[in-house]
Amino acid sequence: MDGARRGFLLGRRPAAHAEGERLVIGDACLAQRGVECRVCGEACDTGAIRFRPQRGGIAQPQLTLQACTGCGDCVPVCPVGVITVAPA
Repeated sequence: MDGARRGFLLGRRPAAHAEGERLVIGDACLAQRGVECRVCGEACDTGAIRFRPQRGGIAQPQLTLQACTGCGDCVPVCPVGVITVAPA
């Protein structure tokens, strides 16, 4: 892991201001496949990941970059490993 990514995940730079990086919740997210999972939101102390209710379906994750500190607590708890750091 490069130093910039490691610093981002350790919370040394806020995600909203990280140079060219941001957190991304991938398309293979369990909620997007119709499976109830809110583990990432529960791991987020700042509430940057919230779940938007869907009529007749599973609530979908919504990431608020302004609230994200870049701590990375959501990354290791994702059961399918779809939360990543990506270029902005």
